[in-house]
Amino acid sequence: MKSLKALLMVVLMGASVAAMAEGGGDRVMANMIAARDASMAHYQQTEQAEAVAKAHQKDNHDKTIASTQKHGSDELERSN
Repeated sequence: MKSLKALLMVVLMGASVAAMAEGGGDRVMANMIAARDASMAHYQQTEQAEAVAKAHQKDNHDKTIASTQKHGSDELERSN
């Protein structure tokens, strides 16, 4: 009878450990997926911010070139 109780105790302990391990893995995967989604959202926002900044720099550069060309042509007309 003692050995039967000991065997039953070992089986029940093993079953509870296996059940906890399985549920824990699911939670870990869910946390990893949530962390990945959050990091990808942040990355996409960063990429969009960089694209906006580059477009703004390009617009300013184009305006500076156009302004320089206009001033150059104005000076050329004055000298003629």
